[in-house]
Amino acid sequence: MAKKSICYDSLQYYQILKVSPEVSEDDLRVKYRELVKLWHPDHNKNPEAINIFQKISQAYDVLKNPQSRLKYDLLSTIYNSSNFPNMDALIVLRNMHGQEDLNIRAFRLIEITGKGITHSKIEKIYYCSIFEAASVVSQITKHNWMYGFLGITAFFANIKAIFSNIFNINSKKDNYNMALHNAIAYDAMGKKEEALTSLYIAKSYASNDELCYVNKYISTFENTSLLAVKNWNFSKLKRIQLFYPLVLLLLVFFGVIGFYLKGIENNRKNATNLKEVVVFGDGSKTFSDVSVAKIFDIPVNVYDKERLYYVKEDTNAMHGADEAFDVYGKIEAGTTVRITGQTADNKWLRVMFDNGEMAFIKASKLEKGIGKEIPIWSKIYKEN
Repeated sequence: MAKKSICYDSLQYYQILKVSPEVSEDDLRVKYRELVKLWHPDHNKNPEAINIFQKISQAYDVLKNPQSRLKYDLLSTIYNSSNFPNMDALIVLRNMHGQEDLNIRAFRLIEITGKGITHSKIEKIYYCSIFEAASVVSQITKHNWMYGFLGITAFFANIKAIFSNIFNINSKKDNYNMALHNAIAYDAMGKKEEALTSLYIAKSYASNDELCYVNKYISTFENTSLLAVKNWNFSKLKRIQLFYPLVLLLLVFFGVIGFYLKGIENNRKNATNLKEVVVFGDGSKTFSDVSVAKIFDIPVNVYDKERLYYVKEDTNAMHGADEAFDVYGKIEAGTTVRITGQTADNKWLRVMFDNGEMAFIKASKLEKGIGKEIPIWSKIYKEN
């Protein structure tokens, strides 16, 4: 076996026997005998002698057998001292429906729930079949986008969780751990084909340091055939996670468009109903019955010259009959307009411009008659 760059010894069996993981069976046996003589309670009166002697015996019981030693090495690549399992009682990891499934994959997903100021976080590994994965990923993604931003601390935690869920959708380490665990568990059950198939799945996820152990384990399966497994589409699972933000963006987009179009419609109504809407200098608007009552309409007859006036000097045209209204625009001296209405006190005249739009100009700024030449396309006058 090639020399490894990382020492996998979760329960410190090699350390207890004071040997390296590359030690030969003969050297291991020699070292064990030396330690037994040194720490046997009949000869060593150290208070810790019994405890140390038991640890030496336990370590040697596992490492003296090539098969159990190999399984210990393999399990040390996926478990540490705190969660190392009983090597003789491994249970196959099953899918979400509790079934043995050679085609399962491990998904480490983070779920964030905002709680006002704080938030809660659940990080869990889901073992899913190819038919279960989409539903599980979709549920966690939906939860994060609906509830993950509802908190001050939750905001950035949720962004981190969303990116982690997307980019770690096919985690090498989690899938290596799952597949190798199942390979050893299937082997203990006597299911050699399932064990070898799981081993090859583990091999596809193994690091260079783990690969030498996996290949050695594979070499122990003689006259064993592989079972068929399906190909996974992890890109589809990534797209599922991008679906919810896309929907939210579309909702925001159409909401903004709707608001914009509503504003245009309101402006159109305001422009065609100047008598009813009062627009103040600060941009606020209100309805005024008083304003309506003080303005008298004058019928528009485009062939009538009697209602044609011109602006005596540069002046502002207003949206209403008062200087408190918004300015419609600056009107140049000599501009010819048609009178279409007037206030009760005759101080303001409603005028029509060449383009057909209307505004209010003080009566004192207007003189009866034609000023500048009227364009032929003008809406205020036509020749008979």
